[in-house]
Amino acid sequence: MEKEVEKNVAHGSESIHSQLEASLNKMEPVEDGANVKATVVAVTDDTVFVDVGCKSEGKIPVSEFAGELPKVDDEITVYLVSQFGKNGPVVSKQKADEKRLWEEFKVAAEQNTPVDGTISSVTKGGYYVNLGGGISAFLPISQADAQKVEREDKLVGVKSKFYVVRLYSQNGKRNVVVNRRKYLEEQINVNRDKFFETIKIGDTVKGVV
Repeated sequence: MEKEVEKNVAHGSESIHSQLEASLNKMEPVEDGANVKATVVAVTDDTVFVDVGCKSEGKIPVSEFAGELPKVDDEITVYLVSQFGKNGPVVSKQKADEKRLWEEFKVAAEQNTPVDGTISSVTKGGYYVNLGGGISAFLPISQADAQKVEREDKLVGVKSKFYVVRLYSQNGKRNVVVNRRKYLEEQINVNRDKFFETIKIGDTVKGVV
């Protein structure tokens, strides 16, 4: 009888150990320099406090959320700069967005798919385009429009889609070069094909000179 009890206890211990091991394996590792899941524990006028599985909470300035503040208990993705900062773990929402977008842009460049952006300002030889997440791309003026650009400031503030034509790092800074002209020309061709598919000889149409 005692042997049977000992056997059952041993079996139970092994079962608990197996469950614990399986549970630990499901947990995402917390590593510096990686995007990790975080739970919002408090939101103040200037700071969002998050739990990233460290002994203390991480603090993120509300400015990094671009006006879209999370709520308590929301799960968000943050970039873990360091687990052992002077005042607790150092985390960043903006860097997490930048890392995620950079990976998305790499895929967009490989698969030749357009991305969203806003032409934010004029610079030498072209424009800066805000792609979100703190990432700014360079748009050569020759690739800015389907027609010749007569007034450079006319395109500032325009929201559009852009093709990512180049991604590179220089002095630790990530750089992106985009092309809007290619996207616009494709849309012109699509609209032209649709027009001739629906219009027949003898139909009356309106046009702009």
